Amino acid sequence: MQNQFDVVLSKLSEETKNEIVANQEVNLKDMNGKNMYNGRALDYFFKLWHVHFPNVKQSMTCKGCRDGVVKFFHRIAELIKKEQNDIKVAAEVKLFEEKAKKNKKARAKKAKAKKSTAKK
Repeated sequence: MQNQFDVVLSKLSEETKNEIVANQEVNLKDMNGKNMYNGRALDYFFKLWHVHFPNVKQSMTCKGCRDGVVKFFHRIAELIKKEQNDIKVAAEVKLFEEKAKKNKKARAKKAKAKKSTAKK
């Protein structure tokens, strides 16, 4: 059975994922600097919460609700970052393997040319 993070992640567009990550970074900056949530980020997280969980009511005036919603979307943002990093690493590995394959062919060709000149 999938957990709620996977369910929500599967429903998000790339634009929404990027917006969540951006709001998380702004919110963390305000939380660390001012010891307060960023109002815009908080509104965005609550809006998304009510889209994905319409039957689970959360109030912005309730401290526990704010903490829970923010914690949930900060965790979603971390998963998105990990997913994006995994894709980036996979692309870099593929590029490295392609370069290694080309280099191997070039070395084999060079060695073959060296052998043919050595026989003469």
